[in-house]
Amino acid sequence: MIKRVEVQYRGIFQKTLGKYIGSDIVQIASRMGKVAFSNGRYSDAPERNGIPCKYFAFVSPDLSEEELEAECGSSLDIADVDVSVVVDDTMAKGVEPWGWHGIRPVNEKVGHKSCLLMVSRHDHEHLLKFTAKQPFPYRLATLEGDASLAGLWVFKDDLTRERCLGAVAAVDPAVISIEAVEEYLLDTTQDGDRVRAARDAYDTTLRRIKVVTPDQGIDWPHEIPVLPKWHEFEEGGVVVQGVKRGFKLGPRGQNRNDGFKHGTSKTQRPVVRFDLCIKCTLCWLDCPDECFDPTDDGLYDINYEVCTGCHKCAEVCPVKECIVMVDEMQFEDDKSPWEQHKKDPAGYIQWAEDKKGPTRIRYRHVTGEGFETVEGVTVPAKS
Repeated sequence: MIKRVEVQYRGIFQKTLGKYIGSDIVQIASRMGKVAFSNGRYSDAPERNGIPCKYFAFVSPDLSEEELEAECGSSLDIADVDVSVVVDDTMAKGVEPWGWHGIRPVNEKVGHKSCLLMVSRHDHEHLLKFTAKQPFPYRLATLEGDASLAGLWVFKDDLTRERCLGAVAAVDPAVISIEAVEEYLLDTTQDGDRVRAARDAYDTTLRRIKVVTPDQGIDWPHEIPVLPKWHEFEEGGVVVQGVKRGFKLGPRGQNRNDGFKHGTSKTQRPVVRFDLCIKCTLCWLDCPDECFDPTDDGLYDINYEVCTGCHKCAEVCPVKECIVMVDEMQFEDDKSPWEQHKKDPAGYIQWAEDKKGPTRIRYRHVTGEGFETVEGVTVPAKS
């Protein structure tokens, strides 16, 4: 028997966290007398900011180390998993990995009666608004918390690592047990707070597991290209049809790559109050992904399919409350904000303020220090 665990994380920002969770599972399983090893999905390299990546852990109670590695170690990806740990719930909207093609469901590899475990403050019903339907029942568990974002080789020590281990023990004790998790953390850290964090996560996760039936979720809106397997290659010719590449001019003069839009790399998106815009062009000039489109009236629309949520536009905008970053999980589509504004300016302002809410999240400039929450203000519409 082999237990397969994948950790889905955001490249660079959660790289070290994903690696630690995978290696911790191996260490804990080994203490339980099992054979285990972990590795990263090598097609994810080189990682990019926010791009969804994976780390794997494989555990077996009866195979030898050589047998387990021969079975699991040579695969580019795995067909199905027993537990999929998602350390940022915005990936529920789809993942577009660096080395793959198409926007894929976050639960693509979750098997029958297996578990999708998400770090999230949202309830199951909200998460299922973005998650693809499966033809069989599976379990959805939530570990209450925010995405732990840091930077390359920087580890944000906020107990997410320990809490994820406790949650994995809750959803599948055949991988690791909570007792083994507690013993491991006590031996390696000598820190009772870390042990208690794992136990608390274990207890709360047990109460936050839901069986998802085949009628729950959404019909996946994105086409997923199917590449040929090695035994399907054509003899003596081109074996894989090339995915369309190259850049072309977008609808209003921007460079766009239809083969890799990377909009799924964002955890927040900019909401613009067009009535406050002074047309300074800074958002358009400074956007590293060229997601702003000049409009006929001198404003700048946002193409959310290519926006990576880097915060640059909000940082350079000189007008207070004109561009504000908002949790990506508040949005169910990528409609043009400028077209909404043009159609109903007053209604759009109300919509924008409702999305922004009373607080603002700002990431500190020092990598790994997380973000701060400040009070926002509502600016009246310009007359």
